[in-house]
Amino acid sequence: MIKDAIESLRAGKPILIHDSTSRENETDIVIPSQFISPGNINFMRKNGGGLICTTMTWRDAQKIGLAYLENIYSEAFPQRMHLFNQDDLGYDRSSAFTLSVNSRDTFTGISDYDRYLTISNFSKFVSEIENLNGNAVKEFDSRFRSPGHVFLLIARDDYFNSRRGHTELSTYMMELAGLVPSATIVEMLSDTGKSASVDEAMKFAEDHQLTFIEGESIIREWVNDAGNGHRSIRHPASGTYTLS
Repeated sequence: MIKDAIESLRAGKPILIHDSTSRENETDIVIPSQFISPGNINFMRKNGGGLICTTMTWRDAQKIGLAYLENIYSEAFPQRMHLFNQDDLGYDRSSAFTLSVNSRDTFTGISDYDRYLTISNFSKFVSEIENLNGNAVKEFDSRFRSPGHVFLLIARDDYFNSRRGHTELSTYMMELAGLVPSATIVEMLSDTGKSASVDEAMKFAEDHQLTFIEGESIIREWVNDAGNGHRSIRHPASGTYTLS
């Protein structure tokens, strides 16, 4: 199943990742950010229905100078710490959110085309980050504005030792596939008003000939990964990643 998922991702085809019945018990549609298109955004909006987000590695977030949103809020509003307390989060100890952004060449930022521009430009930025010679923060600020309509997520640096959410699962899969380590994801919702069940998600995968994979399969792969997921090599000439 891992092999099928990697082949799909390398071909720019969506995959479906279910985290765990003991966690959110949700399935996300996952697309490599480097292959995003207006059609992909339309597909995710209509067939996912949740919040469309774009991930990055912790390492790249550090180079851009981005922090987790709960930390940003806590520093900005120290007198309201209880508001940002995550102890009662039902599925984890913390979220993966950081800033939301729009690319500076968008209009409102919310259309399928505008979100495609933002995500595509973000993926391109990530692919170039090693060549910015310490100017990543300045360059990021010149290309994007915040707040925006694409919600950025930061995977934990040690991946599943700290968190086992769709942010980590999808970002690790990008690294494993040798792609730019950024995934664009959206939760699948049901007409029942709740998250799509595993059965609904699997039926959708079957109907659309998409790979459905369980989070535990991805984590098992990571456990045996001596590189801890950090397996992509950036090629300055092409701006792409390949497996080491």
